[in-house]
Amino acid sequence: MFLAMQISAVALEITKSAYYPSFHFAAPANWINDPNGLVFFKGEYHLFYQHNPQKPEWGPMHWGHAVSPDMINWRHLPVALAPSKPYDKDGVWSGSAIVEDDLLYLLYTGNAQIKNNDKTEVHQTQNLAMSKDGINFGKSANNPVIKMAPHYSNYVFSSENFRDPFVWKQDDSYFALVGTQYEKTKDGAVLLFKSKDLRNWVFINITAIGSKGEMGYMWECPNFVHIGGEDVLMISPQGIKPHGKMFLNKYQSGWFVGKLDYDTGKFKQKGPFGLFDHGFDFYAPQVMKTPDGRSVIIGWLDMWDTKMPEKADQWAGMMSIPRELKVVNGKVITTPVTELKSMRYDKVSYTNQALNGEKAFNNIRGDVYELETEIDMTKAQSLCIKLRFSPSQETVLSYDKNSKILKLNRDKSGQALTGEREVTLPLTDNLLKLRIFSDKSSLEVFANDGQAVMSSRIYPDKNATGIKFISQGEAKINYLNFYKLKSIHEK
Repeated sequence: MFLAMQISAVALEITKSAYYPSFHFAAPANWINDPNGLVFFKGEYHLFYQHNPQKPEWGPMHWGHAVSPDMINWRHLPVALAPSKPYDKDGVWSGSAIVEDDLLYLLYTGNAQIKNNDKTEVHQTQNLAMSKDGINFGKSANNPVIKMAPHYSNYVFSSENFRDPFVWKQDDSYFALVGTQYEKTKDGAVLLFKSKDLRNWVFINITAIGSKGEMGYMWECPNFVHIGGEDVLMISPQGIKPHGKMFLNKYQSGWFVGKLDYDTGKFKQKGPFGLFDHGFDFYAPQVMKTPDGRSVIIGWLDMWDTKMPEKADQWAGMMSIPRELKVVNGKVITTPVTELKSMRYDKVSYTNQALNGEKAFNNIRGDVYELETEIDMTKAQSLCIKLRFSPSQETVLSYDKNSKILKLNRDKSGQALTGEREVTLPLTDNLLKLRIFSDKSSLEVFANDGQAVMSSRIYPDKNATGIKFISQGEAKINYLNFYKLKSIHEK
């Protein structure tokens, strides 16, 4: 009890630190990365996540755990899974969850380093855990339920890159996708397995595979979801080389729209690979179906090998806001879940505002807020919005009508981080619509109803709270709504 009180006191202090999010999920302390096992069970949403409970650095992976009534207000629970068996002694890595017969099952990767003569081999296997109450989990006696990467025809897949199972049920069978690497060409791939009982799995086929290294050397965190008559295959590729202004992040997360043939196990894509987010920080999203049928993802709002100044305050990493997926004209778009509107208060509104040059608005400033606006660009060449603005700091969102390019620049955003990202965004009727979420050390931008999304961690000073609009040519702000957002820590 005394130890629990100590931990709670430490967590309370961490929530008060300069960069700790107000309405996004973060661990009570120490390191997090991939979201895992996003699921609705016994009247609550469950979020598991990759977690090092000992320090704010990546390390021996556990499954952290939290629950929420609405995907926004989270309550921390004890660690759900920890390394404890020979097959997961070096880490309980990413996976997914499924509810069956009023039980909650977790399918996860066990990471084990095994010494073989003078060298150490990494073995990654897929394992099952289950719970009646959604809090206490037992590991299956059948583990590992998928023991090794299969050898199929002339294909040999890497046993040290064989991870992140995603499970779902179709008719009376369970299916699981596992990310891997084809050893011969070092191309990323996704494999499909089938089971009748979650314990005995049969390899079906190579569902999708890269070619000539163009799609990276490893496909992490595969997910699958059926939306509005379309199948969506989600992957997080490692090793895609930059192409112009595309794929500049260390790793990517994106989607294919197409059709999965459950008999052959093959996925036939209808179009190119698309990114979920064109900003700096979004990785390893996990998808779930809500009770009302929406498809919702949460991603890690960070990127590997970037500086994380919050480590000085004994925490590292945070999750994105939940985003609803839809398929529109063959493209996946994401928008903030409607539950976020419950966090709004102190609304400030302006309508029909002319903008030609610089303009700031009374009572529109802060570090934790939502801003939504529609801007008529008919007579304007470009628009710039300076966010988290001070005399020395700013994060700049800009749009150029001629090039149809939306940019996010964080060269002056504060500590540690610099750079610029961009995405092509054609306008309809010359209208630019934006929803911007700011939360202490993050920005998430949704443009034109989710046609483009850009997210970034930023680390400005506390006094960098200004918002300034700048146009070249005459723009018209049809509406501008600014909301303060409640903290999920104030109970």
